Amino acid sequence: MILFVLIVCIIVSTGSFTWGYWQAGYEEAARWIATFGVFWLAAHWRKWKWFFAPAVFLTLFLAVFGVWYEFVPGLMFNGAVFALFAWDLTEFRQKLKLLSPREDAKGMSRRHLVRVGFLAAGAVLIAFVLGIAQ
Repeated sequence: MILFVLIVCIIVSTGSFTWGYWQAGYEEAARWIATFGVFWLAAHWRKWKWFFAPAVFLTLFLAVFGVWYEFVPGLMFNGAVFALFAWDLTEFRQKLKLLSPREDAKGMSRRHLVRVGFLAAGAVLIAFVLGIAQ
């Protein structure tokens, strides 16, 4: 379940940035961001642990650049928040691998996903409000 949510977070994050940059007229940058999203998914599939910290740094840079140049703030906010969720879920998956078999990994996963789900719902609500306030 965590893997599915992690993949959705990566897609939503890079999709938000791609859409936001495309709407602002940066079509070439939007294509590169979409390519970056595919590469991020491939890095996860290949288990390149080194890739996730630079990916989050790059997405935060994209969000700051987008806000600075007055792109759609809701999309920039969504992109940054879901990138942070993806990073959190990646770290959480690593933590689950270190648990002993006696630990309740499924229960921990469920509780963590519920917490992240509430945060994601709040983030989408804030992004919606930011999008309307534009």
